[in-house]
Amino acid sequence: MKASLRCIVVFLTLGLFTATLAPAADLVLKGATAWKKDYVFNDGYWEFSRQVEKLSGGKIKVDWKGGPEIAPAFEMLSLVQRGVVDVLGSSAAYYTQKYMEGVFPEYFVGTPAVLRKAGITKFFDDLSQKKTAVKLLGMTSGPVGIAIFTKKPVKGIADFKGLKMRSTPTYLPMGQALGASMIRIPWADLYPALERGVVEGYFSPAIGTLQTKLYEQVCCMIAPHFWTVRTWLYIGTKTWNKLTPGQQKILTDAIVATEEWAQGHYAGIIGKEIDTLVKQHGMKVIEFKGDEAKRFLKMAYESAWNKYVPESPEHGKKIRQLARDLEKR
Repeated sequence: MKASLRCIVVFLTLGLFTATLAPAADLVLKGATAWKKDYVFNDGYWEFSRQVEKLSGGKIKVDWKGGPEIAPAFEMLSLVQRGVVDVLGSSAAYYTQKYMEGVFPEYFVGTPAVLRKAGITKFFDDLSQKKTAVKLLGMTSGPVGIAIFTKKPVKGIADFKGLKMRSTPTYLPMGQALGASMIRIPWADLYPALERGVVEGYFSPAIGTLQTKLYEQVCCMIAPHFWTVRTWLYIGTKTWNKLTPGQQKILTDAIVATEEWAQGHYAGIIGKEIDTLVKQHGMKVIEFKGDEAKRFLKMAYESAWNKYVPESPEHGKKIRQLARDLEKR
């Protein structure tokens, strides 16, 4: 009797334990990011992963395989092209040799939802698939502008002349317009480059300096900020085309939900980060005023369009018109 009771207890315990185990996913996508795991611009990637699992009831999962430790950031798109990685969180500025038009969305005004509704996201997705065989699912960042950080104070535009600044192709036209010497350096290598004097400052999103402790190497943040950071979620077209329509819908719904989430998430981070940089780490915010500020912002947008529209003879003028149409809304 006691033996039978023990068997029943064991059976029920095993049954309860089995019932609590998560069901195996029907589809596991290999994921990666261009930045280290805890970097702030990976937040949208993690939110997308959560949304995918939630909307699929656990049947689809995105399994993160690593960041720049598995491949240099500027080379990671090739992992998606070859199918080594299915999903990648990164910046289009890293892949201009394959797809130079990828920098243009940084110069568009509007939230991800506005760009998606206006057909801008689809336009760049179609172009990316045509040129790289990689699909742009959508954006993973919010309303974050670009800032300039320097090792020494600057009083105005003229003080940038000759400064050695870290760059990616996105920032190149503005740096050249300012008269700076632009040096392309991966984000992961920026701290030692500042430390050794290879560069004297950098262009970057307004957030990220706190987390990477770059404030230890610079004194000042220049305002006003300009442009809009557009981090993207990529998926290989081979992977995408193997998915069922239902699975494709789940991934699309997940990125749309992520775009909406990112607006509030990143808006909340910006103010807190700048406040911490100033109050705890002595960062000086140098804000250009009046005509200097107007000239600075005009220089940012005009330099970008003037440089890159001619470099895309097939699509540049069309893209510029799309941006103008959006600015009028």
